[in-house]
Amino acid sequence: MKLKLATWNLEWFGQLLQNKTRTLPTQSKAVTSAAGKAVQEMERAQIAAEIRAIDADILCVQEGPSTGKVSLLKDFCATHLNGTYTVIERGPTDDTGYQVRGAQGIWFLVKTGRLSFLSPTLLPIPSWRAATEFESRPGPGLPGEHGKKWPIIHPWFKPTDSPPEEEGHEGEGDAPIELADREHSHFRHPQTLVCTINGKRVDFIGVHLKSKFSKSDYEKAGKARQKPKDQLTQADKKVIREVEEKAVEARIKLTTECVDIRHYIDNRFRNEPYPAIVLLGDMNDGIGKEFFERRYLFHDLLANLQGEVFFARRFLNHALFDYMIDAGENYRWTVEFEDAWDPGRDPRILIDHIMFTQSMVGADAFAKSGLRVGAGAGQVEHAVHVAANTPFSGAEGGTSDHRPVSVVIDVEEAIT
Repeated sequence: MKLKLATWNLEWFGQLLQNKTRTLPTQSKAVTSAAGKAVQEMERAQIAAEIRAIDADILCVQEGPSTGKVSLLKDFCATHLNGTYTVIERGPTDDTGYQVRGAQGIWFLVKTGRLSFLSPTLLPIPSWRAATEFESRPGPGLPGEHGKKWPIIHPWFKPTDSPPEEEGHEGEGDAPIELADREHSHFRHPQTLVCTINGKRVDFIGVHLKSKFSKSDYEKAGKARQKPKDQLTQADKKVIREVEEKAVEARIKLTTECVDIRHYIDNRFRNEPYPAIVLLGDMNDGIGKEFFERRYLFHDLLANLQGEVFFARRFLNHALFDYMIDAGENYRWTVEFEDAWDPGRDPRILIDHIMFTQSMVGADAFAKSGLRVGAGAGQVEHAVHVAANTPFSGAEGGTSDHRPVSVVIDVEEAIT
Protein backbone atom coordinates (compact mmCIF):
# COMPACT_ATOMS: atom_id res chain seq x y z
CA MET A 1 0.00 0.00 0.00
CA LYS A 2 1.04 3.65 -0.29
CA LEU A 3 1.06 6.56 2.12
CA LYS A 4 1.22 10.15 0.88
CA LEU A 5 2.86 12.83 2.99
CA ALA A 6 2.76 16.58 2.29
CA THR A 7 3.88 19.87 3.81
CA TRP A 8 2.33 23.26 3.09
CA ASN A 9 2.91 26.74 4.48
CA LEU A 10 -0.58 28.27 4.37
CA GLU A 11 0.23 32.00 4.45
CA TRP A 12 -1.36 33.47 7.60
CA PHE A 13 -4.09 30.85 7.54
CA GLY A 14 -4.97 31.58 11.16
CA GLN A 15 -5.81 35.18 10.28
CA LEU A 16 -7.95 34.03 7.35
CA LEU A 17 -9.91 31.70 9.64
CA GLN A 18 -10.62 34.71 11.88
CA ASN A 19 -11.96 36.67 8.88
CA LYS A 20 -9.01 39.07 9.12
CA THR A 21 -6.52 40.28 6.55
CA ARG A 22 -3.66 37.83 6.04
CA THR A 23 -0.72 39.68 7.57
CA LEU A 24 0.99 40.33 10.90
CA PRO A 25 -1.54 40.36 13.76
CA THR A 26 -0.45 43.89 14.69
CA GLN A 27 -1.40 45.03 11.18
CA SER A 28 -4.30 42.66 10.51
CA LYS A 29 -7.81 44.10 10.33
CA ALA A 30 -11.27 42.62 10.22
CA VAL A 31 -12.59 42.14 6.68
CA THR A 32 -15.96 43.90 6.59
CA SER A 33 -16.70 44.73 2.95
CA ALA A 34 -18.86 42.39 0.87
CA ALA A 35 -16.15 42.13 -1.78
CA GLY A 36 -13.48 41.33 0.82
CA LYS A 37 -15.64 38.68 2.46
CA ALA A 38 -16.31 37.08 -0.94
CA VAL A 39 -12.59 36.87 -1.70
CA GLN A 40 -11.87 35.32 1.68
CA GLU A 41 -14.62 32.74 1.28
CA MET A 42 -13.15 31.85 -2.10
CA GLU A 43 -9.71 31.53 -0.47
CA ARG A 44 -11.05 29.11 2.13
CA ALA A 45 -12.89 27.10 -0.52
CA GLN A 46 -9.86 26.91 -2.81
CA ILE A 47 -7.53 25.98 0.04
CA ALA A 48 -9.87 23.10 0.78
CA ALA A 49 -9.90 22.18 -2.92
CA GLU A 50 -6.10 22.20 -3.02
CA ILE A 51 -5.88 20.00 0.07
CA ARG A 52 -8.34 17.53 -1.45
CA ALA A 53 -6.40 17.49 -4.73
CA ILE A 54 -3.09 16.88 -2.96
CA ASP A 55 -4.85 13.96 -1.28
CA ALA A 56 -2.20 13.46 1.42
CA ASP A 57 -2.76 10.96 4.20
CA ILE A 58 -0.67 13.19 6.49
CA LEU A 59 -0.46 16.95 5.88
CA CYS A 60 1.83 19.18 7.94
CA VAL A 61 0.55 22.77 7.93
CA GLN A 62 2.62 25.81 8.87
CA GLU A 63 1.15 29.27 9.56
CA GLY A 64 -2.00 27.64 10.82
CA PRO A 65 -3.90 29.28 13.69
CA SER A 66 -2.13 29.78 16.99
CA THR A 67 -2.30 26.93 19.48
CA GLY A 68 -5.01 28.74 21.44
CA LYS A 69 -7.22 28.92 18.37
CA VAL A 70 -7.04 25.30 17.20
CA SER A 71 -10.86 25.21 17.22
CA LEU A 72 -10.81 27.35 14.06
CA LEU A 73 -8.79 24.71 12.23
CA LYS A 74 -11.04 21.94 13.51
CA ASP A 75 -14.10 23.84 12.27
CA PHE A 76 -12.44 24.25 8.85
CA CYS A 77 -11.81 20.51 8.66
CA ALA A 78 -15.41 19.79 9.65
CA THR A 79 -17.04 22.27 7.25
CA HIS A 80 -14.79 22.81 4.24
CA LEU A 81 -13.21 19.34 4.27
CA ASN A 82 -16.36 17.51 5.36
CA GLY A 83 -14.59 15.77 8.22
CA THR A 84 -12.17 13.89 5.95
CA TYR A 85 -9.24 15.24 7.98
CA THR A 86 -8.65 15.31 11.73
CA VAL A 87 -6.41 17.78 13.55
CA ILE A 88 -3.98 15.95 15.83
CA GLU A 89 -3.95 17.70 19.19
CA ARG A 90 -2.09 17.19 22.44
CA GLY A 91 -3.90 15.19 25.08
CA PRO A 92 -5.29 16.60 28.34
CA THR A 93 -2.37 15.20 30.38
CA ASP A 94 0.28 16.82 28.15
CA ASP A 95 0.56 19.93 30.30
CA THR A 96 3.78 21.22 28.68
CA GLY A 97 1.77 22.10 25.60
CA TYR A 98 3.02 22.95 22.12
CA GLN A 99 5.65 25.57 23.07
CA VAL A 100 4.82 27.54 19.91
CA ARG A 101 4.82 31.30 20.40
CA GLY A 102 3.18 33.82 18.11
CA ALA A 103 0.18 33.57 15.82
CA GLN A 104 1.44 30.81 13.51
CA GLY A 105 0.92 27.22 14.59
CA ILE A 106 2.41 23.98 13.24
CA TRP A 107 -0.33 21.39 12.79
CA PHE A 108 -0.71 17.86 11.46
CA LEU A 109 -3.90 16.94 9.63
CA VAL A 110 -4.44 13.22 9.22
CA LYS A 111 -7.07 11.58 7.05
CA THR A 112 -9.81 10.49 9.38
CA GLY A 113 -9.99 7.12 7.64
CA ARG A 114 -6.29 6.50 8.41
CA LEU A 115 -6.41 7.21 12.14
CA SER A 116 -6.75 3.60 13.24
CA PHE A 117 -3.96 2.51 10.89
CA LEU A 118 -1.50 5.25 11.90
CA SER A 119 -2.32 5.68 15.61
CA PRO A 120 -0.99 9.28 15.54
CA THR A 121 0.04 11.13 18.68
CA LEU A 122 2.23 14.17 19.37
CA LEU A 123 5.53 13.62 21.15
CA PRO A 124 5.56 15.43 24.52
CA ILE A 125 8.00 18.35 24.49
CA PRO A 126 9.81 17.06 27.64
CA SER A 127 10.69 13.89 25.71
CA TRP A 128 12.29 16.01 22.98
CA ARG A 129 14.23 18.06 25.52
CA ALA A 130 15.48 14.99 27.35
CA ALA A 131 16.89 13.70 24.06
CA THR A 132 18.57 16.99 23.11
CA GLU A 133 20.00 17.44 26.62
CA PHE A 134 21.61 14.02 26.48
CA GLU A 135 23.09 14.48 23.01
CA SER A 136 24.49 17.94 23.83
CA ARG A 137 26.55 16.87 26.84
CA PRO A 138 30.09 18.16 26.21
CA GLY A 139 31.74 15.49 28.34
CA PRO A 140 31.20 12.69 30.89
CA GLY A 141 29.32 13.86 33.94
CA LEU A 142 28.57 17.27 32.44
CA PRO A 143 25.05 18.54 31.83
CA GLY A 144 23.87 19.02 28.27
CA GLU A 145 23.83 22.46 26.69
CA HIS A 146 20.47 22.00 24.99
CA GLY A 147 17.17 21.80 26.78
CA LYS A 148 14.47 24.41 26.98
CA LYS A 149 17.17 26.92 25.98
CA TRP A 150 20.80 26.78 24.90
CA PRO A 151 23.76 29.20 24.90
CA ILE A 152 24.73 31.26 21.85
CA ILE A 153 27.52 33.75 21.20
CA HIS A 154 27.16 36.66 18.83
CA PRO A 155 30.38 37.62 17.00
CA TRP A 156 31.85 41.01 17.79
CA PHE A 157 31.97 43.30 14.79
CA LYS A 158 34.87 45.77 14.86
CA PRO A 159 33.40 49.24 15.35
CA THR A 160 35.69 50.98 12.82
CA ASP A 161 37.22 50.37 9.42
CA SER A 162 40.66 51.56 10.56
CA PRO A 163 43.80 49.77 9.24
CA PRO A 164 45.33 46.91 11.27
CA GLU A 165 47.39 47.90 14.27
CA GLU A 166 51.12 47.32 14.38
CA GLU A 167 52.37 43.92 15.48
CA GLY A 168 52.24 43.54 19.22
CA HIS A 169 49.39 45.99 19.73
CA GLU A 170 46.85 44.70 22.22
CA GLY A 171 43.93 45.37 19.87
CA GLU A 172 40.58 46.89 20.64
CA GLY A 173 39.74 45.02 23.81
CA ASP A 174 37.38 42.19 24.62
CA ALA A 175 33.92 41.82 23.16
CA PRO A 176 31.14 43.46 25.18
CA ILE A 177 29.76 41.10 27.81
CA GLU A 178 26.22 41.28 26.44
CA LEU A 179 27.43 39.67 23.19
CA ALA A 180 29.34 36.83 24.80
CA ASP A 181 26.85 34.91 26.90
CA ARG A 182 23.21 34.66 25.92
CA GLU A 183 20.54 32.00 25.46
CA HIS A 184 18.22 31.08 22.64
CA SER A 185 15.25 28.75 22.18
CA HIS A 186 12.76 27.68 19.54
CA PHE A 187 10.22 30.42 18.83
CA ARG A 188 8.05 27.71 17.27
CA HIS A 189 9.08 24.43 18.82
CA PRO A 190 9.10 21.50 16.34
CA GLN A 191 6.00 19.34 16.59
CA THR A 192 6.66 15.61 16.24
CA LEU A 193 3.87 13.34 15.04
CA VAL A 194 4.60 9.81 16.20
CA CYS A 195 2.80 7.05 14.30
CA THR A 196 2.85 3.30 14.69
CA ILE A 197 2.75 1.63 11.28
CA ASN A 198 2.58 -2.16 11.28
CA GLY A 199 4.05 -2.21 14.77
CA LYS A 200 6.99 0.11 13.96
CA ARG A 201 7.47 3.67 15.19
CA VAL A 202 7.74 6.51 12.67
CA ASP A 203 8.57 10.11 13.63
CA PHE A 204 7.31 12.99 11.46
CA ILE A 205 9.05 16.17 12.66
CA GLY A 206 7.17 19.29 11.55
CA VAL A 207 9.16 22.52 11.62
CA HIS A 208 8.75 26.18 10.74
CA LEU A 209 12.07 27.91 11.27
CA LYS A 210 11.78 31.59 12.04
CA SER A 211 14.05 33.75 9.88
CA LYS A 212 13.65 36.62 12.39
CA PHE A 213 14.40 39.10 9.66
CA SER A 214 11.72 40.69 7.49
CA LYS A 215 11.87 42.80 4.34
CA SER A 216 11.39 46.03 6.29
CA ASP A 217 14.53 45.22 8.32
CA TYR A 218 16.88 45.27 5.37
CA GLU A 219 15.17 47.06 2.48
CA LYS A 220 16.93 50.40 3.12
CA ALA A 221 20.33 48.76 3.49
CA GLY A 222 19.67 46.58 0.45
CA LYS A 223 19.14 49.67 -1.68
CA ALA A 224 22.31 51.25 -0.30
CA ARG A 225 24.29 48.14 -1.25
CA GLN A 226 23.39 48.68 -4.91
CA LYS A 227 25.27 51.99 -5.02
CA PRO A 228 28.85 52.13 -6.38
CA LYS A 229 31.32 52.02 -3.50
CA ASP A 230 32.61 55.52 -4.17
CA GLN A 231 29.08 56.89 -3.78
CA LEU A 232 28.36 55.34 -0.39
CA THR A 233 27.81 57.88 2.36
CA GLN A 234 28.74 57.33 5.98
CA ALA A 235 25.03 56.91 6.71
CA ASP A 236 24.84 54.19 4.00
CA LYS A 237 27.81 52.34 5.49
CA LYS A 238 26.34 52.54 8.96
CA VAL A 239 22.96 51.08 7.98
CA ILE A 240 24.64 48.33 5.95
CA ARG A 241 26.87 47.36 8.89
CA GLU A 242 23.94 47.36 11.32
CA VAL A 243 21.88 45.14 9.03
CA GLU A 244 24.78 42.76 8.44
CA GLU A 245 25.18 42.36 12.20
CA LYS A 246 21.49 41.70 12.63
CA ALA A 247 21.41 39.20 9.76
CA VAL A 248 24.39 37.28 11.09
CA GLU A 249 22.84 37.13 14.56
CA ALA A 250 19.62 35.79 13.05
CA ARG A 251 21.58 33.19 11.10
CA ILE A 252 23.40 32.06 14.25
CA LYS A 253 20.08 31.55 16.02
CA LEU A 254 18.67 29.59 13.08
CA THR A 255 21.75 27.39 12.89
CA THR A 256 21.52 26.49 16.57
CA GLU A 257 17.85 25.59 16.08
CA CYS A 258 18.96 23.17 13.36
CA VAL A 259 21.58 21.73 15.71
CA ASP A 260 18.86 21.16 18.30
CA ILE A 261 16.80 19.24 15.74
CA ARG A 262 19.84 17.14 14.81
CA HIS A 263 20.38 16.35 18.51
CA TYR A 264 16.89 14.87 18.63
CA ILE A 265 17.46 12.87 15.43
CA ASP A 266 20.81 11.58 16.69
CA ASN A 267 19.19 10.47 19.93
CA ARG A 268 16.70 8.38 17.98
CA PHE A 269 19.68 6.58 16.39
CA ARG A 270 21.19 6.05 19.83
CA ASN A 271 18.08 4.13 20.86
CA GLU A 272 17.27 2.32 17.61
CA PRO A 273 19.61 1.15 14.80
CA TYR A 274 17.34 2.07 11.89
CA PRO A 275 14.76 4.64 13.00
CA ALA A 276 12.20 5.87 10.49
CA ILE A 277 12.29 9.66 10.73
CA VAL A 278 10.82 12.26 8.38
CA LEU A 279 11.69 15.95 8.73
CA LEU A 280 9.37 18.34 6.91
CA GLY A 281 8.20 21.93 6.84
CA ASP A 282 9.22 25.50 6.05
CA MET A 283 12.96 25.85 6.64
CA ASN A 284 13.55 29.58 6.31
CA ASP A 285 17.19 30.58 6.11
CA GLY A 286 16.91 34.35 5.98
CA ILE A 287 17.84 37.00 3.47
CA GLY A 288 21.03 37.21 1.41
CA LYS A 289 21.63 33.48 1.83
CA GLU A 290 24.53 33.08 -0.60
CA PHE A 291 26.05 36.44 0.38
CA PHE A 292 26.37 35.52 4.04
CA GLU A 293 27.63 32.03 3.20
CA ARG A 294 30.39 33.55 1.05
CA ARG A 295 31.37 36.40 3.35
CA TYR A 296 30.88 34.95 6.82
CA LEU A 297 31.58 31.25 6.22
CA PHE A 298 28.06 30.25 7.25
CA HIS A 299 26.92 27.03 5.73
CA ASP A 300 23.52 26.13 4.33
CA LEU A 301 20.93 25.41 7.02
CA LEU A 302 19.79 22.38 5.04
CA ALA A 303 23.26 20.89 5.39
CA ASN A 304 22.96 21.20 9.17
CA LEU A 305 19.66 19.36 9.11
CA GLN A 306 20.64 16.64 6.66
CA GLY A 307 23.74 15.69 8.64
CA GLU A 308 27.19 14.60 7.51
CA VAL A 309 27.83 12.10 4.74
CA PHE A 310 30.66 10.67 6.85
CA PHE A 311 27.88 9.33 9.09
CA ALA A 312 25.95 8.01 6.11
CA ARG A 313 23.44 5.96 8.10
CA ARG A 314 22.24 9.13 9.82
CA PHE A 315 22.21 11.31 6.69
CA LEU A 316 18.76 12.45 5.55
CA ASN A 317 17.70 11.92 1.95
CA HIS A 318 15.70 14.69 0.23
CA ALA A 319 12.30 13.96 -1.31
CA LEU A 320 13.14 16.20 -4.29
CA PHE A 321 16.60 14.71 -4.93
CA ASP A 322 15.48 13.27 -8.26
CA TYR A 323 12.60 15.64 -8.94
CA MET A 324 12.49 16.82 -12.54
CA ILE A 325 14.58 19.55 -14.06
CA ASP A 326 13.02 19.47 -17.48
CA ALA A 327 14.20 21.14 -20.73
CA GLY A 328 16.44 23.57 -18.89
CA GLU A 329 13.68 24.63 -16.48
CA ASN A 330 14.09 24.10 -12.74
CA TYR A 331 10.81 23.28 -11.00
CA ARG A 332 12.44 22.64 -7.63
CA TRP A 333 11.06 25.79 -5.98
CA THR A 334 8.18 26.58 -3.66
CA VAL A 335 8.10 30.36 -3.28
CA GLU A 336 9.02 33.48 -5.26
CA PHE A 337 10.98 35.87 -3.10
CA GLU A 338 12.61 39.06 -4.36
CA ASP A 339 15.74 39.42 -2.23
CA ALA A 340 16.52 43.12 -1.88
CA TRP A 341 19.86 42.28 -0.28
CA ASP A 342 20.96 40.06 -3.14
CA PRO A 343 18.93 41.08 -6.23
CA GLY A 344 20.93 38.80 -8.51
CA ARG A 345 19.59 35.74 -6.73
CA ASP A 346 16.94 33.70 -8.54
CA PRO A 347 13.63 34.78 -6.94
CA ARG A 348 12.26 31.24 -7.20
CA ILE A 349 13.65 29.42 -4.18
CA LEU A 350 13.06 26.18 -2.34
CA ILE A 351 12.48 26.60 1.40
CA ASP A 352 9.84 23.89 1.94
CA HIS A 353 11.38 20.46 2.33
CA ILE A 354 10.76 16.81 3.12
CA MET A 355 13.73 14.67 4.20
CA PHE A 356 13.94 11.15 5.60
CA THR A 357 16.38 8.64 7.04
CA GLN A 358 18.35 6.10 5.02
CA SER A 359 16.32 3.28 6.57
CA MET A 360 13.48 4.31 4.23
CA VAL A 361 15.39 3.86 0.96
CA GLY A 362 16.95 0.93 -0.87
CA ALA A 363 16.22 -2.74 -1.31
CA ASP A 364 16.29 -3.50 2.42
CA ALA A 365 14.07 -0.58 3.50
CA PHE A 366 11.09 -2.77 4.37
CA ALA A 367 13.28 -4.97 6.57
CA LYS A 368 14.67 -1.94 8.42
CA SER A 369 11.72 0.41 8.75
CA GLY A 370 8.71 -1.12 7.03
CA LEU A 371 8.63 1.92 4.72
CA ARG A 372 10.26 2.69 1.39
CA VAL A 373 10.58 5.85 -0.70
CA GLY A 374 11.14 4.91 -4.33
CA ALA A 375 12.61 6.85 -7.23
CA GLY A 376 10.66 9.93 -8.30
CA ALA A 377 8.36 9.76 -5.29
CA GLY A 378 8.63 13.44 -4.35
CA GLN A 379 7.28 16.50 -6.08
CA VAL A 380 6.31 20.13 -5.72
CA GLU A 381 2.56 20.24 -6.27
CA HIS A 382 2.77 22.89 -9.01
CA ALA A 383 -0.16 21.63 -11.11
CA VAL A 384 -2.50 21.35 -8.14
CA HIS A 385 -1.50 24.80 -6.86
CA VAL A 386 -1.96 26.50 -10.22
CA ALA A 387 -5.38 24.87 -10.72
CA ALA A 388 -6.58 25.89 -7.25
CA ASN A 389 -5.55 29.51 -7.83
CA THR A 390 -7.16 29.86 -11.25
CA PRO A 391 -10.30 31.66 -9.91
CA PHE A 392 -8.26 34.54 -8.46
CA SER A 393 -7.47 37.60 -10.56
CA GLY A 394 -4.17 39.44 -10.29
CA ALA A 395 -2.95 40.10 -6.76
CA GLU A 396 -6.44 39.75 -5.27
CA GLY A 397 -6.52 36.65 -3.12
CA GLY A 398 -4.95 33.23 -3.44
CA THR A 399 -4.44 30.05 -1.48
CA SER A 400 -0.87 30.73 -0.33
CA ASP A 401 2.45 32.25 -1.36
CA HIS A 402 4.05 28.81 -0.83
CA ARG A 403 3.49 25.71 -2.95
CA PRO A 404 3.03 22.32 -1.29
CA VAL A 405 5.66 19.58 -1.38
CA SER A 406 4.72 15.90 -1.19
CA VAL A 407 6.22 12.42 -1.25
CA VAL A 408 4.64 9.00 -1.71
CA ILE A 409 5.87 6.30 0.68
CA ASP A 410 5.42 2.58 0.06
CA VAL A 411 4.27 0.71 3.16
CA GLU A 412 5.11 -2.93 3.71
CA GLU A 413 2.03 -5.09 3.66
CA ALA A 414 1.32 -6.39 7.14
CA ILE A 415 1.54 -10.15 7.63
CA THR A 416 -1.70 -11.41 9.09
